[in-house]
Amino acid sequence: MNNQELIEKLTKGTKHTEEIEINGDTFTIRPLTSGELSKIQSIEKKGFKMQIGVNAQGKRQSVRTNDVEVNVGEFSEYQNEAMYTAIALSLSIDNVNIGVDQVKELPTNVPEELFEHVVRISKLSDKDLTIIKNFRKE
Repeated sequence: MNNQELIEKLTKGTKHTEEIEINGDTFTIRPLTSGELSKIQSIEKKGFKMQIGVNAQGKRQSVRTNDVEVNVGEFSEYQNEAMYTAIALSLSIDNVNIGVDQVKELPTNVPEELFEHVVRISKLSDKDLTIIKNFRKE
């Protein structure tokens, strides 16, 4: 199997869809692609600010734990934005694009439940996205 055939075989998995029923409504979702996951990871990381010191000789110094700044409000906002984006991408099927604003208009708890299914169908873990830890059922 050449590289092109392998890529075509692997991308067929992202065309797999699954119907999810939430509160009597049926949603069709698909797994996220690696490129989409990368986009979501970058949104989620916007809540972190890291400062790296440089000494007088222009050499990078090691980062101390107090050099990492997390604004809890911003971090939470970016995690929610990452969740809404993941859902919108997963709901975008057959050239029909669902926007983040449309996902934000869903009733309370529907996005959270949809996100759990997106995580499952995309086979994501908390190593992929920090936000997944918030949705673990104990």
